[in-house]
Amino acid sequence: MKQLSDEILIEFSQGKPHAFQAVFDSFRMRIFYFVKNLIDDSLSAEEITSDTFIKLHRIHDRFNTFNNIQAFLFITARNASLDYLRRRERERQNLAELRSHEEQEGVLPLFAETDIQAEVLQFIYSEIEKLPTKTRQVFKLFYIEGRSVSDIANLMNVSTQTVANQKTTALKLLRMKVLDRPMLIFFLLFLAAQQRN
Repeated sequence: MKQLSDEILIEFSQGKPHAFQAVFDSFRMRIFYFVKNLIDDSLSAEEITSDTFIKLHRIHDRFNTFNNIQAFLFITARNASLDYLRRRERERQNLAELRSHEEQEGVLPLFAETDIQAEVLQFIYSEIEKLPTKTRQVFKLFYIEGRSVSDIANLMNVSTQTVANQKTTALKLLRMKVLDRPMLIFFLLFLAAQQRN
């Protein structure tokens, strides 16, 4: 990968948007694939990558060398990936406990999987429609229509970082809604586990 020019590094530390864009374009795919290889989840890897660049932007004035920026990005992404893996392991344990309880109590047969999936999808789509306008637009374009970040940025006439920020915002808002309904989390985990089997 070609190193960034001294001029770009200076402008980055000064908070110039075009310099941040240059850093983002230079590192984004490397960070994404680094995270994806660690956690094996493209959707979460996108979120972690976006969060990593947001953290970098918040303290941009602390960096004035290529190596410092690179080290911060990879260390931050690695730590976030490890946190994600720990959370995922806890979720798996919770799912195992739920399944054990359902087998003992005979709860699972009371629910048709298609009914559960329909309820989950209805809830998710209804929450998507409640997102702020631009956040909702980015979410639909990326996750439903499958457009790339650069395509969305061109379509909406905004920077790729703005698109990444909106994606992260959407995922966080949806996660908060899901956390308000604990049983929905278990159903989502159940469906995800079933699809992997």
